[in-house]
Amino acid sequence: MMLILTIRNTDQILFRKKWWMRECSEEKQEKDFMIMKSDEYKKILNENSLRITTPRLDIIKILRENHKPLTISEIHKKIKNRKTDLATVYRTLNSFIKAKLVNEINFNDEYKRYELKIDRHHHHHIVCNVCKKIENIDTCITNEIEKDLKKKGYADISHSLEFFGTCSDCVEEDK
Repeated sequence: MMLILTIRNTDQILFRKKWWMRECSEEKQEKDFMIMKSDEYKKILNENSLRITTPRLDIIKILRENHKPLTISEIHKKIKNRKTDLATVYRTLNSFIKAKLVNEINFNDEYKRYELKIDRHHHHHIVCNVCKKIENIDTCITNEIEKDLKKKGYADISHSLEFFGTCSDCVEEDK
């Protein structure tokens, strides 16, 4: 790419030089940030004894940048590398589930959804029955139950609690 500028005086030269340097600097910062994130994703895979592959890095990135559970087809659509087929996404997610990196969530429909466990606090979801919007619920009422189960000798306790209702937007549309 060639940049041609028409400059009428030395003030414009100085301004254009600063502008060009700022633009280059922002591009470099963005590139450095992406490298840093990539290193972070590689570290996650290493810590969980998983081989570093492009599809695994892509899927971790997608799950980490989305704040709601995604279906396999949603994940596949977001992958930039078109060489990654649907079977690879399935296999990768299964390996992430075994390594306890990902939660598999069932909202009583035909699709399983997946959400990254790491770096996230424990939460539940509410799903709108009309528009299917998914929102996180940060309050967990099951902590006391888990304490009781631990007293009874249970270990590695987990639970899944999902709510269903009609969101305020859909309620307004019905009126």
